[in-house]
Amino acid sequence: MTLRVHFGTDDLARLTFAPGPDPLWELLLSLHQAQTEDGSPVFGSWRRRVRAGLGDQTRRLLELAPPQGYSPDFLTPWAAGEGLRAGLAAVARTDSGRIRPNLDELARVPRWAGGLLRPDGPARLARLMGSYFRTAIAPHWAEIRRQVDRDLAVRARTVLTEGLHGAGEQAPGLTWESSVLHVDNGQAAVRDLHLDGRGLRLVPSYFCWRHPITLRDPSQPPVLVYPVQHQPLTEAPTRTGPTGPQALGSLLGRTRAGVLRAIAHGCCSTTELAARAGVSPATASEHARILKEAGLISTHRSGIAVTHTLQPSGRTLLSAPSA
Repeated sequence: MTLRVHFGTDDLARLTFAPGPDPLWELLLSLHQAQTEDGSPVFGSWRRRVRAGLGDQTRRLLELAPPQGYSPDFLTPWAAGEGLRAGLAAVARTDSGRIRPNLDELARVPRWAGGLLRPDGPARLARLMGSYFRTAIAPHWAEIRRQVDRDLAVRARTVLTEGLHGAGEQAPGLTWESSVLHVDNGQAAVRDLHLDGRGLRLVPSYFCWRHPITLRDPSQPPVLVYPVQHQPLTEAPTRTGPTGPQALGSLLGRTRAGVLRAIAHGCCSTTELAARAGVSPATASEHARILKEAGLISTHRSGIAVTHTLQPSGRTLLSAPSA
């Protein structure tokens, strides 16, 4: 047990679970998985496909996120529940005053990383991360979400019967001792994290493997990412020919086909969907409703927030060759 999280009364009242997978944490932890051979029965097929598809620029991210040791905290800014676009926007806004000390924590600083200190450096990094997400994670996002949602459903039932202590302790690598949460994070050194009334957010993650992980910087909002029970990701459908936009438009209607393609770029809110598709939020919402009823997308609601994700049937339709 190498991380001890100290709770006060207020912290226990503020122990919460993220409503779904966090895109930036999945991105970071998938970079770790792309560089190891751990968990081959789960990640092996995905790993081979991703390694084969990485471009030279995208490979730079691997240097910034080594599979062991520290990865920069600025890669996972606090944007929980807000989706990929909000997370990447937070990365793009990162101040150089935060980037420099994070880079100094790395065991080996990539030669190109000095460019992150330039005014346009964080924005370029965010674009690179978005490109990687679309290639490595977006084709599997619906399945990742299903596996995380299953974990959250189990934990929600546990909260009803055993309380927050029981739900937290069910997560791998977490055990309670009085008001201290002990976290087995696979590290030798013992570290103490005092929440001091800030509470703790537990984030279930598909690409997290064996040990929970947290931010090193104690000044950041406390978050603890833990692994869910894993099943291998199925292979994304292979594009056998160019997508027929005219044929798809004839089938769905031009606007609705555009909405479906916009969702294919990654999980998004209705507002994000409207911006991608170039329509009003009301129009985006109505087309999303019809696409959901047709089984082409799934819609997840958390409070007032709604996110849309492409279903395998929708991906297959977009991948169909033109006549």
